[in-house]
Amino acid sequence: MRRIILLAAAGFFWAVSGCSSTEQSVRKETQPSIATNTERLLAYQDEITTDFLRQHLTVFASDSMEGRETAMPGQKKAARYLANQYREMNMQPAGESRSYFQKFKLTATQRDSIVFKIFAMNEDQKQPASRSVSSRNATGDFIRAFGGTDSLSGQIVFAGFGVNDPSRGLHHLKGMDLQGKWVMVFQDIPHIIDGDTLVDPSIGARARFSSIFSQGAEGMLLISDMAGEEFRSSAAQKQSDFGKPTNMRLAYRDDSVPSQEFSNGYNVVSPTMATRLLRLENPASLTGLREKIIQNITDFTPRPLDYGLSQIPYEREVSLETKNVLAYLEGADPQLKDEVVVVTSHYDHVGIGQPDSTGDRIYNGADDDGSGTVAMLNMAHAFREAARNGVSPRRSILFLNVTGEEKGLLGSRYYSDHPVFPIEKTVANLNMDMIGRIDEEHQQKGVENYAYIIGSELISSELDSLIKAANRRSGQITLNKKYNDLKDPNQFYRRSDHWNFGRLGVPFAFFFTGVHEDYHRPSDEVHKIRFEKMAGIVRTIYASAVMIANADEAPSVDNQEFIEITKTDL
Repeated sequence: MRRIILLAAAGFFWAVSGCSSTEQSVRKETQPSIATNTERLLAYQDEITTDFLRQHLTVFASDSMEGRETAMPGQKKAARYLANQYREMNMQPAGESRSYFQKFKLTATQRDSIVFKIFAMNEDQKQPASRSVSSRNATGDFIRAFGGTDSLSGQIVFAGFGVNDPSRGLHHLKGMDLQGKWVMVFQDIPHIIDGDTLVDPSIGARARFSSIFSQGAEGMLLISDMAGEEFRSSAAQKQSDFGKPTNMRLAYRDDSVPSQEFSNGYNVVSPTMATRLLRLENPASLTGLREKIIQNITDFTPRPLDYGLSQIPYEREVSLETKNVLAYLEGADPQLKDEVVVVTSHYDHVGIGQPDSTGDRIYNGADDDGSGTVAMLNMAHAFREAARNGVSPRRSILFLNVTGEEKGLLGSRYYSDHPVFPIEKTVANLNMDMIGRIDEEHQQKGVENYAYIIGSELISSELDSLIKAANRRSGQITLNKKYNDLKDPNQFYRRSDHWNFGRLGVPFAFFFTGVHEDYHRPSDEVHKIRFEKMAGIVRTIYASAVMIANADEAPSVDNQEFIEITKTDL
């Protein structure tokens, strides 16, 4: 392994245009030592400030950006904001046609309506019983929670709470063929009642879901505790989902990528319809039935109902356009400037969706990933200030703000398949996503000055050494390696944009501070960002970019296990 002292001794060339030949000669003769150049560049980490980060994040994560959902107006507005900032910094555009944009096409599914038909089962004859439609203009007898991309039809069976717990004599799914059936269950599982454990608490909604669909069920119908008016209000809120593009995928890969959407049904049934299907007197009787089952929970057995359900979605494929934002700082070393360090963050978020308890429907994404995005702007500003004062990194730096991360790492995949700079000349990727908050574990410990780091030594021991050296000379944060494991069940090393570089053999390091209670909620807002802590992380990432860009040789991939894994992910 190369010693870090040798790597840190990399040099810079002065990058000031318009000098006369005499001035160039003098400059060459009086050029400071390589170490001094490195020191000068590192000194510009002082340009990374809480004021800069707060100012730009306040704009970038405001309601006016409409949650920055991929290919939607808010995301396009966010792209223009980033391009304008790079233009004001006089950063070089690295997109197409001398712009800051790398445009690409997406294919998406747009659902316009769902038709629900109830039919009575009479000696295998199907008699129409009711019909309802969910769309932007109407609410039906069912709320589609998710799934349902296929047309579905089958008999309905009632399965109580839909769980088996043999250790307690519970068999709510036993003896019933669920193949091709709709399984109707009470939504809330009564794990503990009056201090008595009725159902193993480990058997939750996810386990029930897996058990039912593994037996070939067509779909699930959930009986919630919502009253009629509450159900109608919830159904009305879901109307905004219609006409909204979903299942986005890269147009040039559309035929090779399977749909990520769930084809079976998972719906909430209205109290009125549940009452009718179970042949009860009125919706209030549902509560009585639930309590009766709880009182004799081990005696319940599933039963087929006299009704079936068909669910028919009406949808179409649409074409969308979106864009990555790219800005570039050319390196000063004639031999190394063709090599590039790529710094990434995703600037998209999840848009406008279901309201929270306050009625807020805009998912601002201040931390996810507004924090990483404005951090990149501040890094670009710091590098540009250094360049204005005559000091630049040896290698080039590409600032790559990608879109479509929330839709499946689409923007970084597009760039990695259509790189502006050759992948073989891409020496490393530094990725940042959610670096402005602290997670529950560190909240309990009262620890703030940290970041999880994923990658680095998993891929390249040299990259790891460079980052550690950079951290000592900058943010001095704790580099927590809890998730830095190829066998980590969370698989964070695959779950953000760095992976589309890693799969091609580019060493990467991913900085983030963990998931928190506001993840993918409207409450992920600017006033909750810890700017002092965030600035320390950004300084470490800035210094890491300096050290990598300055190294005499690029960090190499030297973990054989990682090499084997990437062979299957091209």
